[in-house]
Amino acid sequence: MDNTFQALECDTDILMIGKDTFTVERFKELTVEKIQISFKEQFIVHKANNNFNQNIHSYSMFNLFSRNIIKIVDKSVEFKLENIELIFPPEGMECKVLKLGNSEWQTGKMRIHVMVAESSVRVIKLEFCYDEPPQQESPLDDIRQRENYQQLLNNQ
Repeated sequence: MDNTFQALECDTDILMIGKDTFTVERFKELTVEKIQISFKEQFIVHKANNNFNQNIHSYSMFNLFSRNIIKIVDKSVEFKLENIELIFPPEGMECKVLKLGNSEWQTGKMRIHVMVAESSVRVIKLEFCYDEPPQQESPLDDIRQRENYQQLLNNQ
């Protein structure tokens, strides 16, 4: 495996993850739905005040992203964390893909690119890294297999 990830661009290709199968399009939809639910769930941040009592503040992940600003070199350079791209898992997850027009599953690893912006999540793309690169078929392969083409080759 050469660890080169390629975009899965055909939404009708089929993914098999474990025992479950999805079209690429449906997997993207489910991923966005589940991430939005996870990010919007409330979690508790404990903050100690001067009296060593704990104040409890509840934030969604979206609120944290939209409120955070990274300041570099005092206040002269600021970056607002408002558009964040997540890639997970970075090393990929075991998966099989059945591309439209192929008759065999290809094994490899898939990773997901997600964009978090303001209060929305969207899948930018799915990428796949083949265990064994798919063999490129030439459009001329069918012609080369025909009997009359073989005879032409033998007559030269």
